[in-house]
Amino acid sequence: MNLVLVGGGEIGAQIAEALHRSHNITVLDVDAQREDAFHAMDVRFVRGNGADPDDLRAAGADKADAFIACTLNDDINVLSCLAAKGLGAKDTMAFVTRQRYVDAFRQRGAMQSIGLSVDRILWPQRTLAKQIVDIVRVPRALDTGHFAGGRITMVEYRLEHGDPFLDKSLTDARLPDDVLVVGAIREDAFSVPSGTTRLHEGDKVVFMGTTEAMRRLEARFTPGRRRLRVALIGGGNVGFMVAEQLQDVGVDVTIVENDDPRADKLAALLPKVLVLRGDGTDLELLEQERLEDADVMVAVTSDDATNLLVSLLAKQLGIPKVITRVGRTRNRRLFERVGIDAPLTPRTAAVQEVLNWLKIDEVDHLATIEDRAEVMEVTFPYDAAPGAVRTLGSPPNSLIGAILRKQKVLIPRGDTVIQPGDHLFLITTPDNVDKVAHWLERQERGHED
Repeated sequence: MNLVLVGGGEIGAQIAEALHRSHNITVLDVDAQREDAFHAMDVRFVRGNGADPDDLRAAGADKADAFIACTLNDDINVLSCLAAKGLGAKDTMAFVTRQRYVDAFRQRGAMQSIGLSVDRILWPQRTLAKQIVDIVRVPRALDTGHFAGGRITMVEYRLEHGDPFLDKSLTDARLPDDVLVVGAIREDAFSVPSGTTRLHEGDKVVFMGTTEAMRRLEARFTPGRRRLRVALIGGGNVGFMVAEQLQDVGVDVTIVENDDPRADKLAALLPKVLVLRGDGTDLELLEQERLEDADVMVAVTSDDATNLLVSLLAKQLGIPKVITRVGRTRNRRLFERVGIDAPLTPRTAAVQEVLNWLKIDEVDHLATIEDRAEVMEVTFPYDAAPGAVRTLGSPPNSLIGAILRKQKVLIPRGDTVIQPGDHLFLITTPDNVDKVAHWLERQERGHED
């Protein structure tokens, strides 16, 4: 595949890192200094402007199988994609940060009505907002995921004193029916569990099961649920979208926004939300407004340093769960080390969406688990012979967490028979995709290496 990327920043570098070993990548950026980030990759770097047709031709946009514009400028991204399409690029994707571009390029939208189109508009902030809402709605959850049209649910918890399943092997733990432990994180290490795995206080544990069964699991972790109270620091696009969705499901939301005109706009648009004008890092304000009584603190300003300070203040106030937006992916581990419950970066999810859009392999990359593991969906080959899980095994360092068969969800045990055409939801480490593909090929060939 010939892929042209406009924008050599963090997102462009992550996409190139994921694809350069097996595809022809060209990066176009006006900043020549960004070339250094690609020296260790088999990537062609061209200095130029993504909105300039001559620079686009120099980068090979006219011969591109896929063209992705991922600068920090919406206008440049959209204009680049329109120009590349005109030059002959097959498929185009533009990263945006504003609703108006999403609306303009939707099917039968304003742009399509005048003959202009971008094949895919990607708004990472909207993806982040949905992720935050899902985590907020499950008390104590550090992360959540929903697959197979919502029929399969994944939830990550940090185990505390008195929690179920502590200090028992998974073989002896009495998990609800149709629920599996599919991953565990102890300190910085992710492991795929087995029957002998023991869970300890402080472990972060990932459960997967049918959505109905996962509700029973959630009740064991939070038996006395009540109406949630959420404090949001930052009323930008992400903060607005989070508040809007939470108010619609009956959550008490307070937003702290420092910009007076923006606060006035939020108050007008969000009638069920309390909007406070002020600085979210002002401890006196937080205490005065009783935000220390919140069940969840969400820090979603556009500045990592501010979000970190807000999160540390929230931990000091004893707020049970803190969710923090992390703009720079490399800062995520820092947030983890200082005890932030759920540091989230929109860019990681965005890169996954890019990989799925490109269809670079037979795998759908559904979600990551703290950048240490991922959930993938694969189809068991139609030419393969059926076999029990314990007989077929699974790819190395992987676990089959769920099976979707003709709209029916199965949570596998050792004697569960995998049928050709089954959709398998695998949990594995990011470096294991090739082994997953090899395992599928081996099943299709019907013999072992």
